[in-house]
Amino acid sequence: MYPVAEQLRRLWVHDKALSSLKVTIALLCVIWASVAWQHHEWLIGLILGVIAAALAETDDRPIGRLRAICAMLASFAVVAFSVQWLFPWPWLFVCGLALSSFSFVMLGALGERYATLSIASLILAIYTMLGLSQHHSQGLPFWHEPALLLSGATLYSAISLLGALFFSQRTPRQSTARVFLALAHYLRLKAALLSPQPGHDTAAQRLQLAEHNARLVGRMNQARQILIAWQQGGRVSAETMRLLKWYFAAQGIHERASSAHHPYAELTTAFARSDVLFRCEHLLRVQADYCELLAGAIVQGEFAPAPQGSAAALEQLRKSLDYLGYNAVPMATELREALDDIGRNLARIDAELQQLANPFAPDEHVDRMLRDANPRSMREMLLRVRLQFSPASSRFRHGLRLALALSAGYGLIHILDLPQGYWVLLTTVFVCQPQYSSTWRRLGERVSGTLLGLLIASAFIAAFAHPAAQLSLLVVAGVAFFAFRAERYLLATASITVLVMLCFNQFGGSYALVLPRLLDTILGSLIAGVAVALVLPDWQGKRLHRAMAGSLRASARYLGEILRQYSQGKRDDLAYRIARRDAHNADAELSSTLAAMLGEPERFRAHARQAYLFLAESHSLLGYISALGAHREQLTAWQHQACIDALATAIQQDLIQLATALEQGTMPDESPSIDMPIPGDAQGAERRLLRQLSLIRQQLPAIRARIGVRNDAAPVQERLQLPR
Repeated sequence: MYPVAEQLRRLWVHDKALSSLKVTIALLCVIWASVAWQHHEWLIGLILGVIAAALAETDDRPIGRLRAICAMLASFAVVAFSVQWLFPWPWLFVCGLALSSFSFVMLGALGERYATLSIASLILAIYTMLGLSQHHSQGLPFWHEPALLLSGATLYSAISLLGALFFSQRTPRQSTARVFLALAHYLRLKAALLSPQPGHDTAAQRLQLAEHNARLVGRMNQARQILIAWQQGGRVSAETMRLLKWYFAAQGIHERASSAHHPYAELTTAFARSDVLFRCEHLLRVQADYCELLAGAIVQGEFAPAPQGSAAALEQLRKSLDYLGYNAVPMATELREALDDIGRNLARIDAELQQLANPFAPDEHVDRMLRDANPRSMREMLLRVRLQFSPASSRFRHGLRLALALSAGYGLIHILDLPQGYWVLLTTVFVCQPQYSSTWRRLGERVSGTLLGLLIASAFIAAFAHPAAQLSLLVVAGVAFFAFRAERYLLATASITVLVMLCFNQFGGSYALVLPRLLDTILGSLIAGVAVALVLPDWQGKRLHRAMAGSLRASARYLGEILRQYSQGKRDDLAYRIARRDAHNADAELSSTLAAMLGEPERFRAHARQAYLFLAESHSLLGYISALGAHREQLTAWQHQACIDALATAIQQDLIQLATALEQGTMPDESPSIDMPIPGDAQGAERRLLRQLSLIRQQLPAIRARIGVRNDAAPVQERLQLPR
């Protein structure tokens, strides 16, 4: 293949390629219509309509996209005409603004789609205000500004629907590919943890692994929601079935990769002079490389190539294990058994990857059902929203906070008589986030991005006065805004600022906007920052104990589901997958809560170091439980069932008791010591089960110690030594 063609192909399969193409086409159509029909005054309204529709877009199959478009246009129409009607009466308007903003936030309780549509509708309301403030003295018809915004939104929606029709499998492919990319990084981190290199910080590596696990779980949840949408509505296509097969395989590989069979520090110390852990590390890296290769094949809609090098790496690992056994190298029985289980686990990961390379291999995941948690009836919707009407709800706090912030901003616009003041409200909507740390991070990015955008736009306008050059940059800036808005908000803000400046420059007023735009941005950002700090602040440090308790309860349920399968037989059914996902989701929530807490004022960072050590210990606990799940099989002839039942019951009771102590804010009781050595005659899966339960039991005192700490002398300084 020619290099240029290869570059174009790689560019096309990029995550942002299709969305960038849609925005480009929409902006070019808007510019063409404004120029061809000589109505330059249409430009701003049409472009803002395109932006609002693109912000409201969600991932869905074509029929779902059509329904979402109809709902979006209906919502946009109600919002735009309501703003038009209430605009002349400030007191009525501010009441409507506060009520609608609060309602939009609360509707987000129904799911991600509703949350996206709600915030886009609120943004369109402010866009309508901007248009009315520009044209209020021109005697235009009542429907003029709403019609422009709705026309731009309809144009983008039509392009979006065509994209969904022609590239219907692109979204689920990309979401599944992102799962395997995150899984590849997780495997590399696990490989580094097994490396017996002297001097490396195992505790820091465990924290890094736990934090990336949260990102991997987030990718899996996104892919799951998309695959649920593609499963609905009748017959499921063959490609969707293949993507489901890959998704379930990724879940199984993740369970095996997150397994822990022995404390890592003891393993690396015991085998520092052997090559066996190097062999394990090498095999994990080969498997990570194949996951990346598989992700590339998935996003291009191709069959996965056969793994290269993993068979040789696995054979070398087996020889190393055999060498240790044949030469009777002195070591503890637990270490030898842990090594054997690690080798067995890695071999099973390799077998699953080999199976993914064969499109005709039978699918062992017979139960392909995915639980759809979205509300199905009006009663469910009302109940879900009603449950959020409590000051304890983060959504309720954010809704009330945003409503008061927008009302305060609207009041300042009139008190200070700001000519372009509705940019204050727009800035507040974008900056004000549910969490303090994310709000203040976005505040800095918004102000810096606006300043950068103003400088770029001013320099470009001075250097290139021709409208064609400016309109070309306008399109580039619009595409850049959507390309950067999720990961690099500073650049996204700079891009949208350039777009706005170039729009207004078509009427010769861009330089007059520089100072007001910057001041409005600063004012709107400060309103958001003050609101998140003073109006029902949602300090994550005060929620930390609930996140800790949730992780322990979810681990207890996961363990119970695993033990059930040792009695009834291995099956990746819905109940098992829900328990497994809930445990990893709780672990991810704890990690994200801790990360958000570090961005809060120091007096609200409750025991930061101890909390991060708890995260490391609880993730290790989840690893020991996952190993039980990875090796689960039905035991038909129990020799030590009473011993296993007693140990498992004690562990589950301890986990529930620790979770209860966290929820109630009390000191956990000391649990009775159960000294239960593994019987010498225990064999095979039963011995493995006893050994892993013993490891879990030994992990509980460390978790109990983290819960019992009530005074962390140097939470911030010590935390700085731990990796992010």
